[in-house]
Amino acid sequence: MILGIETSTREASLAVLDRESGAIVYERIFVTERAHNAVIFEPVEEILNQFRDRLAGIVVGLGPGSYGGVRVGISVANGLALAMGLPVTGRTSLEAWKAASDSYLVVGDARRGTLFVAEVIERKLQGEPLLVEVGEIGSILRPMRERGLSIHTPDTKVVELVDDAVLSFPEAATLASHFGDTQLERGVPQVLEPHYLRAPYITFPKGK
Repeated sequence: MILGIETSTREASLAVLDRESGAIVYERIFVTERAHNAVIFEPVEEILNQFRDRLAGIVVGLGPGSYGGVRVGISVANGLALAMGLPVTGRTSLEAWKAASDSYLVVGDARRGTLFVAEVIERKLQGEPLLVEVGEIGSILRPMRERGLSIHTPDTKVVELVDDAVLSFPEAATLASHFGDTQLERGVPQVLEPHYLRAPYITFPKGK
């Protein structure tokens, strides 16, 4: 069994994949605006009660997204891996989007007056997401639309700006199904680091 954890957006999820059948045998989706840590531990406990002795590894979404949300998912993955002696791996959440096709675009609010555009082809992120000014989004998306790529976003702001954007989210079931076996079987320890759109914005107090 592979445990998937995805907490980078306001719609978070946990899922368990049965490696033999390829079926998702457990899935819990929960929505919070700020504090996934307030609700994630109940489904984690359910999973441990049902599958503790059969879990073989963990795959977690690394964002980009909510700073606190991503940190919650990584902390839970690391804690369970350490306590249970399980291998753990991470993938960018952009490759785990709930989409009808494995090739698509994700557009999201990058704050500071910018949006990000990420191109995913066959569940593989094509380079780093592009940061663009809000006013430029139409011209940036035009050639990508012509290639038939659907547009997904976790942000209602983007739905209002981009007519054909679909409100949707990354999902733990996709993480577990597409990336669990391949990554975990390599047996290489991985340090889980959030996938940032830009370097963290840090200010220092002015000297006297």
